[in-house]
This record gives sequence, C-alpha cells and structure tokens, in this order.
Amino acid sequence: MPTNLDTLRAQPLSLIGPATQSLADGGSITAWRKAMETAIRRSQTAAYIAATAERLGVTPSAVKGLSRAERTELDARIDAQLQYLDGFVRDLRAGKLTMAQAQARAALYSGATRGAFYATRFQGLPFCPTEGSECMTNCKCRWEQQGDQFYWRMAAVEHCPTCSSRAAGNPYQARA
Repeated sequence: MPTNLDTLRAQPLSLIGPATQSLADGGSITAWRKAMETAIRRSQTAAYIAATAERLGVTPSAVKGLSRAERTELDARIDAQLQYLDGFVRDLRAGKLTMAQAQARAALYSGATRGAFYATRFQGLPFCPTEGSECMTNCKCRWEQQGDQFYWRMAAVEHCPTCSSRAAGNPYQARA
C-alpha cells in the first residue's frame, strides 16, 4: 500500500505548531529548539521507515530495525536538517524574523519528510523532491516507477524551473 505523504507531513506539524506557538507566547528559544529537534528526528525517521517498508513491499511495522549503513544514512539526513535548524536559531536570536516569519519557516520542516521519503524509497536516482530545486520543501513533485524506468511527475500546481527541467528529462534510470 503506498505511503500517504500528507500523513507523514502532518506528523511533525503536530509538534512544530505547539512549540512555535509557545515561542510566540514568550517561551524560550532553547526549549523551542529542543522541540523542533524532536520533531525533525521523529519525522525523518518515520519517513525513512515508511520508504524502506514500501521499497521492500512490507508494512512499516515489519521494519524492525535499521542496519548500521541505514542508520548512518538516516543520521546524515537528520544532521543536515539540524544544521538548517541551527541557522534558524541564530536568526531568531538575532531578531531577524518576525513571529509570523518564524512560524512559516518552522512549518517548512514538515516538507522535508518528502525528501527523506523519496531518497530512501527510490535509491540511486539523481535528485529527489524538495531537494536542489527553487521550491525546496514546498515541492509537490514525485517519482513514479514504471518497470526499470523512473519518471519525474509534477503535481497540478505551479512548478519551479528546476522541476520543469527534471520532468523534461524523463525517463530516468536508477544508478546501481
């Protein structure tokens, strides 16, 4: 059964929303960062496990543990998101953001689950939704597999030039 990416995206928002509201209500940046890190770790792990299960044709509950290589790959994805988070914290401490901007920026972390999912589900492809394009975590594009070929599919929304170029390059082959 295909993974519902909207459900994956909603999971971190359930933590991000209250944490960011607490910050808006005068909470500490340190407490907010800790809550954001928890949301990132949980959502990236959920996306990784869901994608692994789908790739293997099993349910997520059947993915009992990750190999050392898989854990290293997942940790690298989490670390990349935490580096972005640290930049966000610096901007908050410097007063560079309004609370509305901070809330909008925090919500973008939920979109990163799509990148983690596609990179794990369709390994060996040259790029993934949410990564390396102008639309970043707002990307709604997806990979579609037909036999041993892969197609970059754009959703019925506005597209950035990078995603349009990717679709024009169909079909793709996964690297071994």
